[in-house]
Amino acid sequence: MSIAEKLEYYLGLLGCTSQELSEASAVSPATVSRYCSGTHTPKPNSKSLEKLAGGIAALCERKKLNITEESVLKELQVCCTPQTNTSSLFVINFNTLVNKLNISLTSFSEFSNYDLSYLYRIRNGERKPQKTNDLRDYLCRYVARYHNSDTEKTLLSRLTGKEVTDDRQLYDTLMEWLYADHSGEMKSDTAEHFLTHLDGFDLGEYIRAISFGTTEIPEQLPEMPSAQRYYGLDAFKQAELDFIASVLLSNSVQPVKMCSDMPMSDMAVDMEFGKKWMTGLALLMKKGIRLEVIHDLDRPFEEMMYGLESWIPLYMTGQVSPYYFKSVRNGIYRHLLYSAEHSALRGECLTGFHEDGRYELETAERDVAYCRKRAKELFQKSSPLMEIYREDSAAAFRKFEDRESEHTGQRRHILSVPPIYSISDELLQRIMERVGIPEVRQLQIGQYVNLQRINTEKILQHSQITDELPELTEEEFASYPLSLSLAGMFYTDELPYTYAEYQEHLHLTHEFEKVHDSYTLVRSPRAAFRNIQIRILLNSYVIITKNKHPMIQFVIRHRSLCAAIENFEVTVPNTEHEMIAPE
Repeated sequence: MSIAEKLEYYLGLLGCTSQELSEASAVSPATVSRYCSGTHTPKPNSKSLEKLAGGIAALCERKKLNITEESVLKELQVCCTPQTNTSSLFVINFNTLVNKLNISLTSFSEFSNYDLSYLYRIRNGERKPQKTNDLRDYLCRYVARYHNSDTEKTLLSRLTGKEVTDDRQLYDTLMEWLYADHSGEMKSDTAEHFLTHLDGFDLGEYIRAISFGTTEIPEQLPEMPSAQRYYGLDAFKQAELDFIASVLLSNSVQPVKMCSDMPMSDMAVDMEFGKKWMTGLALLMKKGIRLEVIHDLDRPFEEMMYGLESWIPLYMTGQVSPYYFKSVRNGIYRHLLYSAEHSALRGECLTGFHEDGRYELETAERDVAYCRKRAKELFQKSSPLMEIYREDSAAAFRKFEDRESEHTGQRRHILSVPPIYSISDELLQRIMERVGIPEVRQLQIGQYVNLQRINTEKILQHSQITDELPELTEEEFASYPLSLSLAGMFYTDELPYTYAEYQEHLHLTHEFEKVHDSYTLVRSPRAAFRNIQIRILLNSYVIITKNKHPMIQFVIRHRSLCAAIENFEVTVPNTEHEMIAPE
């Protein structure tokens, strides 16, 4: 039985609502709603589950039912215990271990007598392992024998969450770890950090900070040989800057393709280089050049998220197309390939020996053509990380929304203002007239709102929508003024509510819920964000709408990133002040 079915049983037994259960258990209404709808399952040992058990037991006591908190908690924990196939878990953890320790499959094949091609097929997901227990035993014995240095034991201690001091302990810990489900260990606070950064980011401020408007494209560069080689970390930094300069000085505005899984941590500590590199990319876009980038996401989740944060400013320009590789790549060799019309940069090294690698800047026509063809082939093997829509692609985004309304599946929306599809024509007209919107724009806004209503009605015929929304007091509203959400049509002028209009729109949203069985409105404990709205189609994609500075739509499909956002919960802050005052 699922957690949703078990909670439905208890709500029926007690004759109470999810709101009453929320109040009795001190678990937020949004969280209880997600558990009841089946869109989210708590961990068996979570505090939320303990609180729910206590709330149900308290309600049972009021009804004079002889049901203890301990028995309720055990039942709920059974419902929340994942029934994941151990073979699938082993493959996931096997790949994680190989990546973390840079395990040579060739060496492990010789040690275990498993066929090397068989191990590669398991690693790439093309083959399910047979006799998983035997393979697990061999792997743990191999690691205990050949990867038992102090450095590796420290790394394994961090990975497993248990202190590893000797070889026997290492073996026992890994035997247990390889069959455990670690998917829930993805840090939701990392996703929140990413979303908060996106929420507060202002492209105008960033442009001023890097002096983008006043920085000039250099007019000349010292003549370079047809192939320039670079050795050592300092030279590698110069190689990247020389490539950017060579593209800036060329007469081409063709897209630049960039793909690298080179380690960046040893170069990222040089803040001056980082600023020059980001400014160089900004100048490329100022020249009108698009960047097509394959991001290296085959690394720990936290590193992936923080790496993506650094690209947010460039995403905002609408001139970057991000991609990634779905398949697992080799953990021994590292490569870099930047390709432009008249120059290219290549780099190579072995994992752990970045400083011993080599970069080459190519300007000879034949070498550049080779790199350009190779880059094209790399992108054919990649997948879009996200689709990015700005005002100039508004028509394409409308078509996407039309297609999206046909897709079945659970939808969860994290909002800061009431949804536009619940507003009445009369209230909309009143707001537009008060603000002084020209008649032509009023017509366009009315058409957009009507289209949103049509698409929402279409979705509700086949799927469930849950909107999570804070309801502000007049005092909160005064310090945190809100505007009608029109980012989907890329409307740049604000249509601010009065508090009375805001209250009326909230009331209309509650009325909308009453007449739509597939629609659920959940009150959030606070406003999660000020400038973004999040729409989630579970197990498919996430749409992040940036309301201003600038208006932009991100459609994210990468599974790990989507899962982290899906698991994001709006929580009650520890301070007494729930709302964030405007800057």
